[in-house]
Amino acid sequence: VGVMGPWTCDPLLARALPEVASRLAVARLNRDPTFNEGYWWDAVVLAEACQTPQAVTGLLNVERYATGLVGPLNPATCGAAGLLAAAWNKPLVSWSCLGDVEGLETLVTPMPEPAGVLHAVFRFFRWAHVAVLSAPQDLWREVGQGLAQDLRARGLPVTVVTTAGTQEDEAGEALRRVQRADGVRVVVMCMHSVLLGGEEQRVLLEKAEDMGMTDGTYVFIPYDALTFPLPYHRVPYPVLANNTKLRLAYDAVLTITIDSPDVTFHEALHRAKETYEIPAHIDPAQV
Repeated sequence: VGVMGPWTCDPLLARALPEVASRLAVARLNRDPTFNEGYWWDAVVLAEACQTPQAVTGLLNVERYATGLVGPLNPATCGAAGLLAAAWNKPLVSWSCLGDVEGLETLVTPMPEPAGVLHAVFRFFRWAHVAVLSAPQDLWREVGQGLAQDLRARGLPVTVVTTAGTQEDEAGEALRRVQRADGVRVVVMCMHSVLLGGEEQRVLLEKAEDMGMTDGTYVFIPYDALTFPLPYHRVPYPVLANNTKLRLAYDAVLTITIDSPDVTFHEALHRAKETYEIPAHIDPAQV
């Protein structure tokens, strides 16, 4: 199984430790005959380029490495990856593909679509007008564009789609566009979560606090937390404890994430560490 992602060029995604995660997954798979069905599984980590054109061309070499694929993370490459996987008759398991992609017989989506989850939440609270703010990297820019198209296809008016980097003036200009737009209630942040070290989100939320946008007028939703179970129960996040402005701004953040009721991500990693399934030097809180 090839595990694709921009592991070498995105420092935060590299902290997901794809080699360790892949080894842990296949080791457990190989121990469980109800899942492995008599096959011996192995995993190979495949680096995905951070620029969209290179990520697409990089797919051409994947056929030699794996009989099945997990990824890619850049939704703009889903169409090409899906067509290639269908031509090779290889399963492609991707949680990042946005919208319905026609003719991709071997594409498997392993979790609810983030856009569908957001649409359900917006409908429940009767929020319609949405702004999408993305980090400037290709991956997040493509996520933001794809999410906006998907939400529009579901009937929601997405009036602002723009990028905001680590410079305060960039964040300020993006937020002013949100203020100028008519009736925007929700801001979806397509960037790494500040709780995991995302600098763009920190700058954006602090600027929103300066501009008086965190008083309940707007709801800020982190997109990335929709794709993994973010630990939230009795978990201290130092970035909030050490930054008063960010902590105040975070009152306006609504986090929607995958629930993990039996064991949190950190607890699961700690147990794997105790049973020597992962290296002893790994600190679960840093993953």
